[in-house]
Amino acid sequence: MFAITKGLALRVATVATALVVGPATLAPGTAEAPSPGRAALAGDGATAAQKFGWGIMQWDFAWEFGESLDSPPYRGLDTTTGYWQEYTDGTGRAVKYGGGVEFQSGDQLYKKAGPDNGTSMLTLRDQGAVRGRWEIRERADQSESNATRYRFIIELIPDDLTSDPCKQSITIAEVSPGDNSLKIGATADGAKWTKTFADGYPQDNDNYAFALQITKRRITWFADGRAIASLADVDARPTVPMTLRMRLVGDGAKEMNKSIVKVDWVRNYDLTRGDVPPEGADLKQGTNRC
Repeated sequence: MFAITKGLALRVATVATALVVGPATLAPGTAEAPSPGRAALAGDGATAAQKFGWGIMQWDFAWEFGESLDSPPYRGLDTTTGYWQEYTDGTGRAVKYGGGVEFQSGDQLYKKAGPDNGTSMLTLRDQGAVRGRWEIRERADQSESNATRYRFIIELIPDDLTSDPCKQSITIAEVSPGDNSLKIGATADGAKWTKTFADGYPQDNDNYAFALQITKRRITWFADGRAIASLADVDARPTVPMTLRMRLVGDGAKEMNKSIVKVDWVRNYDLTRGDVPPEGADLKQGTNRC
């Protein structure tokens, strides 16, 4: 009994030390330091927070110290509220893995075995905001190529989940494992703005940091620390608190390519400081028909 108790105490002490030392070395409001000698090219994971000197970090979900999907953020000004709500309607799931969250399309133990279909989703609860800055680092890959590609969508939707996200939402990034394109956009009741980058974002297990900034005057999209597009149309800017949703989207029961998307961290910053980014590319306006 003594040996078991002693071992348990040692493990508890080790975890407690990690919880104290880890967040202290990455204080609230500080961004992760860039890797030496790496240029800010697509796929290298440079961040907008680094490039533009963003404000105080409000929260950071990084899952580095044993947190579950139900755990609040591990650092930032607000570490008491927020959790992730999971949903799936097919073979996939969203699970915590070492140092992040992993969207799995199906059984990953045997790469060619088992079906892959449906949609897996994580929605952030209790952290809604009308304006601010959000940044997410992801990497995606597929181990099959004979079926249909999944889509992975990072977006803001109304924090009130009874509202229709079709009437108001912002796509921070839409990519597909095995593809090179990036789609962004916004929807409002009756209007839709979109932009597609046909190449330059290969989803073959490379890191990408996608970000969004919403101020009183403009929405700006970022990829790997670069402002890639902006939108000043007042109708596109949210009027209600918005929350993050991440989805690995299939096509109902249709068989899809076996895929994995890993999210290393999800962060939020306020607007108290930071350089003004360039406006970036314009989005094309159309009609919202959903």
